[in-house]
Amino acid sequence: MNKQIDIEKLGKRNPYKVPEDYFLALTHSIMDKVDPPEKRYFFSAFQLQTLAPTFAMLLIVFSAVWYNNQNPNITDEDLVELLTFYDVEDELLLEFVEMKQEEIIDDDLLNEFNYNELIYEL
Repeated sequence: MNKQIDIEKLGKRNPYKVPEDYFLALTHSIMDKVDPPEKRYFFSAFQLQTLAPTFAMLLIVFSAVWYNNQNPNITDEDLVELLTFYDVEDELLLEFVEMKQEEIIDDDLLNEFNYNELIYEL
C-alpha cells in the first residue's frame, strides 16, 4: 500500500480547457455582477445629513428674528409687575426717567434752534 507515485512520469497534461478570451472578459463580467450601477437620487443620505441641520439652524435664526421684531403692547400694570419681580430700585428708575427727560429737552432745543437768528446776532 505504500506505493510512491513518481510525479515526473505523469507528464504535464491539463485536463481543463478554458474558452477563448475567457480571462479578457472575466473582469468585466465580475464587475457587472458585483458593482451594479448606482441609482442617482435627488436627495442622497449624505445630502440629507447636511441639509437637515442647515434648515434647522435657518429656522431657528428666522424665528428668533421674527420673535424679536414683534411689537408687544405692555401696559403700565405689566411694567410695574415686571419691575417688582426683578426688584428694580426706585432710585435707578428715577435716574433713568430724568436722563430720558434731559434727552427729550435737548432734542427739543436742537429742533427749535434758529440758525438764522444766531447768524444775525453775530
